[in-house]
Amino acid sequence: MIKAEREARILAILSEVGVASIHDLATRLGRVSEVTVRRDVTRLASDGALRRTHGGVARLGAPGAPIRVDVAPAPSEDIGLPIDDTDAIVLPPLEGKGAETLRLMAQRRRVPFLAESAPQAGGTYLGSDNHAAGHDLGVEAARHLAGRIDAARILIVSLEALPNTRARCDGFIEGFTEGFSGNVRHWRVDGRGLFHAALRASLDALQAHPDINVLFGVNDHSILAALEAAERLGLGEVAGFSVGGEGGALFDALLSGGKLVACCALFPELVGARAVDVLATALAGGSMPAEVKTPHAILTRETLDDFYRRDDSGWSFAPSPRHAGFAAAAATPVPQRRGRPARIGFVPHYPAHDWYRNMQKAMQHRADELGLELAVAAPQAGIAREIRALRHVIARAAAAEVAPGDTILVNHGEVSLFLADELKGARDITVVTNSLDVLERLAGRGDVKVILTSGELHTKARCLVGPSLGALFETLRVDKAFLAVDGISARFGPSAADERMALAARRFVHASRTVYVMADHSLVGQDANHRIVALDRVDELITDSGSLPADRLAFASAGTGIAIADEETGNGERPAIRPAGRPPATRRPEAIA
Repeated sequence: MIKAEREARILAILSEVGVASIHDLATRLGRVSEVTVRRDVTRLASDGALRRTHGGVARLGAPGAPIRVDVAPAPSEDIGLPIDDTDAIVLPPLEGKGAETLRLMAQRRRVPFLAESAPQAGGTYLGSDNHAAGHDLGVEAARHLAGRIDAARILIVSLEALPNTRARCDGFIEGFTEGFSGNVRHWRVDGRGLFHAALRASLDALQAHPDINVLFGVNDHSILAALEAAERLGLGEVAGFSVGGEGGALFDALLSGGKLVACCALFPELVGARAVDVLATALAGGSMPAEVKTPHAILTRETLDDFYRRDDSGWSFAPSPRHAGFAAAAATPVPQRRGRPARIGFVPHYPAHDWYRNMQKAMQHRADELGLELAVAAPQAGIAREIRALRHVIARAAAAEVAPGDTILVNHGEVSLFLADELKGARDITVVTNSLDVLERLAGRGDVKVILTSGELHTKARCLVGPSLGALFETLRVDKAFLAVDGISARFGPSAADERMALAARRFVHASRTVYVMADHSLVGQDANHRIVALDRVDELITDSGSLPADRLAFASAGTGIAIADEETGNGERPAIRPAGRPPATRRPEAIA
């Protein structure tokens, strides 16, 4: 499980239970060490997405309250508007299913969507041409080193997870090779865009290849770490080049006249202001462009003051009037939305990073000029909220499968609570559950009869588990089971992180004629530690459109129907993928296991 997915799952778990220990989180995530979880929650806490407690972590807000939007603003700012009700969105490049969750959020809400720094499906690209920026810097590096060195030995400190940073590296090597007449060799390491990771990788590379004489960093942290590594190892004849120009530390290094020779600046301040201008035009009734390209420029010690000024408060963006493409756009009046100023949502990739701090400050300044509001949230918080919203949609689709007269089974889980909410107005149904929270949601609700299973109390999850839970099913058959799970894959089937909960869910399956699994896209294709049943015992998976087509095809090929809860077919129904010859909601008797 990649970092973005783990962090989204951690926040989703906390939204359900409120407080959890590191051990509990590792258990529920499945196949993740406590060391990894502790590192994840430390990062989330620093981003303001959760708070640390003695021995564990807690969601933000009072017990039972939803996760609020949290912000990692620049030090003197206080931006805390909710991102859930935004009129336009700026999304950074993210890897994994977390990225797909945020893209799905923008598309589902049908709001103007800018994809910052790297193209994303459904969004308008905003940023420089990353390949061209790297290429131009490579040409400049070759020109600078011509006559100074006979052979180039280049260390590329990359960030391999993101396509925009990979493009910068590829462009630099191409530009350098085109312009340098001598022999060129290069080594590429992944610094992950972080100073300490880049420093470790650079030290290893420079020790293994002490003849390296050219350093290239994909962003400020990468090159500063590589230069630090060269300094520690006493390498004198090294020339450094970087794409980025994100903050004052790099400008200080460039101005010092040391090993850093040039930087291809991408200007986060300009990107931020341009983002607000483009979205303001769209919110005023204009159309979104196909792409928004922002300029880049090569900065050296001699040209730095053409774009940046330094005073007692630090570095500030102040481009010379002679540079075309840097002037601010004319103001665009934007009408209010629902009795308030139009709101732009911004989800910075690394909120504490200089690039996003400077971009956010520029966005806030421009938004203030245009009378707009800016809502800023760490991506993990946005992912967790969108997952909750999708679970509501999945629960609504599941409730539509319940008919008057049905007896259904509902197990423990967040989506199960949402299903209980949807069933409050149902007529003549019986709900059998092991969840105390489901029981409480449905108790005293008109035509809904609720039966609680027996079993041992699982205190933290507030549900009943254990061998005695199965006693009820010796005399009971139900029409349908609706299962919340921690993962489902074609190979392993539905699964749970807790062995006792997996056993309880298995008994639900065996007592039901038709079995539905409710799983959002962050769970599809994932395996938790404990299998509930094989996939062929599942009649239908109710998921969302963020699930991968390859996974859905694998489920359908194995005989499991797929219902896409957040898409409409045009006739008021949800699209479904069903195995050939199988009607909806196939009923089949099951034997007690």
